[in-house]
Amino acid sequence: MNVTTYSIAIGCTLVLGAGLWGGMATQFNARGQLDYKPNVACVKGSPYGKILALAMQGPIDFYWHEGASHEDTSILNQDAHEHDASCADGCDDHSGHDHAAAKSAHGEDCPCDAHGGKQENLKEGETGPLHLRAKRMIKKMAAYSRRKTDGQPLSPAHQKYLQGVVEDKLRFAYELDPSNYINYGNYHLFISTTSLGKSEGDDDRAVKLAMRTLDFCQEDDVDPESWLTAASAAYDIVSHIGRYYEQYTIPEAKESLAQFDVCLQQYVQLRDQALKNNRIVSEIRLDDMEARANSLTKLREGQGIYMKRVMTEKMSVN
Repeated sequence: MNVTTYSIAIGCTLVLGAGLWGGMATQFNARGQLDYKPNVACVKGSPYGKILALAMQGPIDFYWHEGASHEDTSILNQDAHEHDASCADGCDDHSGHDHAAAKSAHGEDCPCDAHGGKQENLKEGETGPLHLRAKRMIKKMAAYSRRKTDGQPLSPAHQKYLQGVVEDKLRFAYELDPSNYINYGNYHLFISTTSLGKSEGDDDRAVKLAMRTLDFCQEDDVDPESWLTAASAAYDIVSHIGRYYEQYTIPEAKESLAQFDVCLQQYVQLRDQALKNNRIVSEIRLDDMEARANSLTKLREGQGIYMKRVMTEKMSVN
């Protein structure tokens, strides 16, 4: 075999290999087999992931509210304006709160704070134990690092940047613990609404997220809170069907409502078992779950009435 023939054979082999690789890669990519979603140290879905998911809710809040959290606003207002005895009459640097009106409504002897929460005195920040002064200083530095300085509306480029950051953080927090009620709700809300300058929500993507969350949470046979998240996802599916009822059949609508009811029933069953076995040690957590369950129940009642009406209209038209 001479050099020319050898070169042609090598070239044909390379072209054939590249063609086969490209064709198979397209098929693999269409099936999602080339997606790489690393789970470093298996944190996502683990108990450690649940803790990290809770810890991420704070940083997400800063970006979602354009860097202005309630705590930051309070710290910056304190630093910019020192309050004195005349504050109630002439001060307007309190995020819109009227001190004089609050004092009149509550009375002179009312121990509550007109701000709606305890306000730290700037003079107190200058004294006290070293670790408390250091903590206050760190909070002030963090607030200054996140503050908006130009006073102008966000530019489209800045909105797009914040949109990307928030979505990345929401997705990561959700992946750490898909059964977390708050992280699922925040992620679903972000996808389905026009937050941070988005032109429109992505309802198809939102309902796919709800279905994936529902499937994940239904595998939990211990934690009642997972079934509250499942009920929330089921309600989002019901709401989607109600919004686009022309695209769904009456049996599909009934099935979505029944699926929601099963989730709440399973929550009640697991909650009772957890209480019986003393696995719910926090009254705050129990009260929070009950409040969510009651809210979902009321939403279910309203959505059920709406679904019955629109499906009846659909039957009459057909």
